[in-house]
Amino acid sequence: MEPQAPVNIKLSLCMIVKDEESTLADCLKSVRAIVDEIVVVDTGSSDSTVQVANQFGARVIPHVWKEDFAEARNVSLDAATGNWIIVLDADEEMDEISRGAIDGLLESNPADGYEVTIRNELPRSDVATYEESRIVRLFRNRREYRYRKSIHEQIRMSIESGGGRIAPSSLVIVHHGYARREVQSGVDRSARNLNMLRKALKDSPEDPYLHFQIGSTLMSIGKRDEARMEFDSVLELDYGSLGPAVLDKFYMKISQLALENNEYDRALKFAGESLRYNGQNSISEYVAAIACLSTNRIQEGYGYLLRVRDNPKDSLRLKSQLSELIIACEKALGHLPG
Repeated sequence: MEPQAPVNIKLSLCMIVKDEESTLADCLKSVRAIVDEIVVVDTGSSDSTVQVANQFGARVIPHVWKEDFAEARNVSLDAATGNWIIVLDADEEMDEISRGAIDGLLESNPADGYEVTIRNELPRSDVATYEESRIVRLFRNRREYRYRKSIHEQIRMSIESGGGRIAPSSLVIVHHGYARREVQSGVDRSARNLNMLRKALKDSPEDPYLHFQIGSTLMSIGKRDEARMEFDSVLELDYGSLGPAVLDKFYMKISQLALENNEYDRALKFAGESLRYNGQNSISEYVAAIACLSTNRIQEGYGYLLRVRDNPKDSLRLKSQLSELIIACEKALGHLPG
């Protein structure tokens, strides 16, 4: 039988940090009114991170970093005493609407874990202002629910293998970190991630998730040909188990690379696969539109452009270009005078 948490400790915030003095306070401010306990595992900060955490009443646990995110996160879970756990990174904040909804969510639904929308802000050089992912970040505090994978760690697998039910939620967490290349202590994010991912790949060379993450990281730093090779490796493996959220992003990224190489049929094919998993992926809609227009499928491309324009989650920066394309299509289709 599970030990009962103290009735006054309902929700525990669990974090791992290192040299996060510039972002930690904003993160904690965004949730301090809704959490009953803050557990911070510090993996060797040399700045004022620990002092900032202490100012918010956090229980800080020193821990030696072993190049394993799952291991460090599980230290924080082991220390949590709440009935529920929410996990945040120091460069994230929960949005205001979500803060008001979380109590009702925990009281009304018997799920064991909840998918949360992570809104990743992107650099200004990117075609989109943000990209969204669905990740389990809120879950019951049970001993069998522990993170797996040393990087891009996941809690979902242990919840599902333990018979737990995962449900969607409307909660949104804004992630600022991808808008900047550096992580803690000025370390380059991509170099760090690639090193850890390739180390993990040596132990699991046929893991499609690792190939996907390596490809995504390479794509983010402009190494497009190498990224494509990694994505092609995924296609040769048993990748159907990646789950809808990952498959959406996987197909979206393949379609973007294909479009850049003027492979319009391939771009349209994979953009369509992405939209099958996420009908509101505005980037995939845009790729499909350009692929159609580039092969003189004006009516089909026009339809995709309208979907992009009317997408409630549209994050594209190319607003003016989008309007110009729509007007050009309408003229070509006879909707407007030439």
